[in-house]
Amino acid sequence: MPFIIGTPTPDNKILVQSVSHIYGIGLTESAMLCQKAGFGVDARGIHVTPEKSQLLESLVDNRALLVGADLRRFQNDKIRRLYAIMAYRGLRHKRGLPVRGQRTHTNAKKRIHFNINVN
Repeated sequence: MPFIIGTPTPDNKILVQSVSHIYGIGLTESAMLCQKAGFGVDARGIHVTPEKSQLLESLVDNRALLVGADLRRFQNDKIRRLYAIMAYRGLRHKRGLPVRGQRTHTNAKKRIHFNINVN
């Protein structure tokens, strides 16, 4: 099972689908990357050699997009900054309530369910 950007790609799964499981890469981006790396539409994880996985990683690095752990870290830093400056959005994140102005009286039960007694 080869690893691409720290994400395992199962041997029996279609490669485009496997690459899209990397955080920050969707199906369209994954299809373009696999095509540029020289994989066919029906390529699977078995067909990935160490050289091809390095090629895929270099293609992702050349796109100047954050993916994987770097993207998660960037997003968490943005939310922490909102906490630090005591912005309204930061407080909503902290309390587990909807952030973008959604209604909370009858909706957002999943978002509120675990944080009912937050002070």
